Amino acid sequence: MRDFTISRKSLIGILISVALIAAGIFAFRFAGEFLPHPTPTPSVDDTQASAAIVAGVEAFFNVDYREGKDAWLARFCSTSTKAGCLFAESGSTGLWKRYTEIKTIVTAKVTPKILIRQTKDEQVWLVSIQLSQPLPGSEKTQDEAYVIAIRENSVWKFDRFLMNQEIEAIQSMKKEK
Repeated sequence: MRDFTISRKSLIGILISVALIAAGIFAFRFAGEFLPHPTPTPSVDDTQASAAIVAGVEAFFNVDYREGKDAWLARFCSTSTKAGCLFAESGSTGLWKRYTEIKTIVTAKVTPKILIRQTKDEQVWLVSIQLSQPLPGSEKTQDEAYVIAIRENSVWKFDRFLMNQEIEAIQSMKKEK
């Protein structure tokens, strides 16, 4: 049988080659985790519409019974469309009666999550809502909601929360994709 000998210089060259190949594979595989991923800049419309939605939803859920219904409505209506304001006005008497009886004080923090659908003058967003305490009749301090922003006189405003049938339609479209 013949002895196989390798020089020290050749052995070092082989080890360096193996180390470089391993480093290259490692760098290629994990480069995405170490390099920054640029995030696209949202359009001006998306930024304005999401800000309008945040303002409207927070105005709706920020309740202080000591201010009274009229102050709450004025704050909410300043952020919403005319239709949204009328809708809130129509149900506000019953709400405020309950809020006053229970002495409700709630603050809300709203975060836009996903732009679901958009047209030139309408955007539907999924938002996350964090309440300082549950509203009367609920145990939730965290929830999500689908909401609509409408461009009214060149200004984005909160319009309304989507109804269950609209939400189900959106969710069924997601499942089909």
